[in-house]
Amino acid sequence: MANGRTRSIRRPPSPDGTLAPCRGTARGPSRTTASASTSEWPGGGDDVLLIHGLASTSHIWDLVAPRLVRLGLHPIAYDQRGHGRSSKPSSGYGFDRTTDDAAAVIRATRLHRPIVVGHSWGANVALELALRRSRSVGGTVLLDGGFLTMRDRFDWATAKRMLAPPEFSGITVDGLLRRIHRNLVGTIPLTPELDEVFLSLVRVDPKGRIRPRLSRANHLRILRALWEQDTLGLLERVRVPTLVLAARSRSAGSAAPGFERDKAIAARRVRTIGPPVSFAWIEGIHDVPLQRPEAVARRIAKLAEAAARVRGRRS
Repeated sequence: MANGRTRSIRRPPSPDGTLAPCRGTARGPSRTTASASTSEWPGGGDDVLLIHGLASTSHIWDLVAPRLVRLGLHPIAYDQRGHGRSSKPSSGYGFDRTTDDAAAVIRATRLHRPIVVGHSWGANVALELALRRSRSVGGTVLLDGGFLTMRDRFDWATAKRMLAPPEFSGITVDGLLRRIHRNLVGTIPLTPELDEVFLSLVRVDPKGRIRPRLSRANHLRILRALWEQDTLGLLERVRVPTLVLAARSRSAGSAAPGFERDKAIAARRVRTIGPPVSFAWIEGIHDVPLQRPEAVARRIAKLAEAAARVRGRRS
């Protein structure tokens, strides 16, 4: 695949139900098995595990990963359960299982204490992983996620209503791309490479109509886990170098004022935690890995350097 990607093959479910990833060429039975689709960009240096967000795929990292390689790092990304080309079970969307999935990817791809980078919901998974499997993680970057506690903003009924997935099943590929382009105009240069990222979110039937890869039921299961998570309480317990990197845009009308206010309040609370947790803003939209991949890659590389210094002092 382009950009040095290597897709996984499918394997039978592991005994504990976690995803069983494997690098290689995409092939295997058409039946759904408990397997994770992983991607590797060969490189040297420290390992980096990239985790995408809710209703996204590993393709969100397609612009960031090659830049990490140029900065001397070795990135691997994977599609989380229910997403992309990974298996889509009807259960296991709480953080206990999604962190087990991430740990399984680390073992199967033989990463050594990687820097774990999560975007949006992926940041919440990375945060839980840093606590539950701290010996497997060298550090974390929480990219515009993992620091807001949803329960502070909504009750569950409101969260479910406001954050349920949009309905776009049955529209054409061109219709989907027009909708996405309209929402992103003026923020990201729209290219065929980005269209490939957008189309990784859906399946296309023989009539050219699309269906989301993530089912509505599984979307809501993940949303419930997010609503229940106490992110700030978890951040206070982190013991590995962690950067909370929150996106903000100074463009007029870029986000709801109430949401920006909530992010600013959460940012002040994160800054009071102190080492090993740090906070920084990055100018950009929520999908900043697509908008500013070079800046994101450099932030990750800087955290990797800091984590290496910490390991050196402890050895």
